[in-house]
Amino acid sequence: MSEIIAIICEYNPFHSGHKIQINKIKESFPKSKIIAIMSGNCTQRAELAIMDKYSRAEAAVICGVDAVFEIPYPYSSSNAEVFAKAGVYIASSLGATHLCFGSETGEIDYLKDIADTIDSENFANAISLALKEKGISYPRAREKALIKLGKSIPNTPNDILGVEYLRAIKSIDSSIIPIVIKRKGSSYKDYEISDIMSAGAIRKFFYKKGKFISVPEDVLDVYKREQNEGKILNEEALDDFIHKYLLLAIADDFETIYDTLPGMSHFILNVAKEASSGKEFFEKLTSKSYTHSRLRRVIFYMMFKVKKIEEMPSYTTLLSSNSCGRVIVKNAKKANKINILTKVANYKKLDPVSINQAEMSLKMDKFHISFMRSPSVQNDVFKKQPFLKK
Repeated sequence: MSEIIAIICEYNPFHSGHKIQINKIKESFPKSKIIAIMSGNCTQRAELAIMDKYSRAEAAVICGVDAVFEIPYPYSSSNAEVFAKAGVYIASSLGATHLCFGSETGEIDYLKDIADTIDSENFANAISLALKEKGISYPRAREKALIKLGKSIPNTPNDILGVEYLRAIKSIDSSIIPIVIKRKGSSYKDYEISDIMSAGAIRKFFYKKGKFISVPEDVLDVYKREQNEGKILNEEALDDFIHKYLLLAIADDFETIYDTLPGMSHFILNVAKEASSGKEFFEKLTSKSYTHSRLRRVIFYMMFKVKKIEEMPSYTTLLSSNSCGRVIVKNAKKANKINILTKVANYKKLDPVSINQAEMSLKMDKFHISFMRSPSVQNDVFKKQPFLKK
């Protein structure tokens, strides 16, 4: 049996760096099949994607991925540990033999050592002490705990996720073999124009200039189609809506919301009151105690009334595939380790847990569509179909 290499990703949007990763996999494993386990319409930093999940998946298949499956909301926008575990679980359930991920260090032994340390009793004790410090965020507490144990902390996003992928593989007792590719090009906070830019830099350039750069030529037609049809996120309208929503909220609204700590709701609402616009609100949403991403996540959890997250997603949605990918889908359905939706309208045929999860994700999809630039965008999520390449 040929290898099935999984990539856990966001493709927001799919760009030249992603194409390089796919080419490297094909060079190292010429007979392998590649599946992408991709965030849906809300990404890991709790930002709505610039384009619909089906369009982003279409771009990936055009550029060599065999099938793209969704990490549904709220798993898609949870912290690194929950996000990674959901991605690894879906990949493993679909029959993946390997997991390939980018890393700033490119050192698998280093990442494994950190992963093992975090899962140790010594670390649990060290971070428990660190979290007792007033006003300390969890990432900062984790850093202090690792330093106390004589470890150098990974402080770059891909290394942090890499550690969580390794922990997830061990946690769910998966046989997936990790493959690390040293990341090249700009970091996600680097907005310089170059041949290999981060997704954040590409989005920022697009919102300023109305043009996609540092993306494969093969996908330009897809992106231009989405742009011409108005299927691009209206960031300003979204931010203003969230700001106005919070102006009407009260701290009690957060009481039973997932991952909300005491004082967090008052902080968020006070910042909202002090801001005159959505843009100003998110610029001011900084705190020593909480990361910006965590605050964004909590805001979305509150808006969508997320009170808990099941340990694992019980379903995934096929977003795009080629003929090889359809064989993977067929085999995964036979194995029956996870529910696979190929037609969204059929979600009510799933088990009750999967139905509840799918309804939450569909609610996010409807919300995402409502903030597209064109009011004429098709707003029926049940008519969405995976892109099928011959």
